[in-house]
Amino acid sequence: MPLTISLTVAAQDLRISQDTRQILCTDTLGLGAGEVWHLIGTNGAGKTSLLRTLAGELPFQGTLTIAGRPPGTLPARRATAFIPTDAPLLDDLMVAGNLSFIAAAWSRPHGPLLALAAQLGLDDWQGDWPVTLSRGTRQKVALAAGLGLGLPLTLLDEPFATLDIASRAVLAEAIRVRASEGGTVIVTTHGAELLDVPHRRLEIVAGRLETGAA
Repeated sequence: MPLTISLTVAAQDLRISQDTRQILCTDTLGLGAGEVWHLIGTNGAGKTSLLRTLAGELPFQGTLTIAGRPPGTLPARRATAFIPTDAPLLDDLMVAGNLSFIAAAWSRPHGPLLALAAQLGLDDWQGDWPVTLSRGTRQKVALAAGLGLGLPLTLLDEPFATLDIASRAVLAEAIRVRASEGGTVIVTTHGAELLDVPHRRLEIVAGRLETGAA
C-alpha cells in the first residue's frame, strides 16, 4: 500500500524499539478518515508505545506520516490529540480555563469542548482547580478537551478505565460522533466498551501489528 496524504496514518516498514529491543513492527499500515480502531494486545505488548510514537513522543525506524506529515513535526502535532491514562492538566487554571486554553492552543473553538464536558457531567466542576479533582474527573476534563478539539487523529489510551457507567456511554457516543465527522480514532481498552461503536481491530501479536475486522 503506497503512502498517501489521504490516509490519516500511513506507515511502511515501521519499527519501534526500546533500549535496543524491538517491541513492535508492521510492514504496512493505512488508517483512513472516519474510522475507529480498537488497539488491543496483552499487557506490555506495546500499545502505549505505539500511541506515543504516533503522537510524536517516541523515535521509530521506517516511514510514518500523520495527515501527510512526519510525527513530531508541528503540522502533525496540530492534527493529533493524545489523551494518555493520566493526562496532565494545568493546575494553575480552573477546569473551564484548562478547556479554553487547550482550544486556544490548537486554534479551535472552545464551545465543543465545553459541550462535551457538560455531557460528561462536569458543569459543577468548571470553577474548580484540577488538584482538587478525583482521577476520574480529571480524566473527563482531558477527554472533553481531546475529543472536543475535533482533530484528524485522536489517540485514547484506556479512556474508559476510571469512568463511571454513565460517562462510559457518553464517551462511546463521542467516539462514534468523532468518526462520523471524519476523524480517525484509536482506542486502547481491555473491555467491551466499543461494542456498540462501529470499529475495526488493531492487534499486537508477538510484536507485530495486525489489522482486522472487529
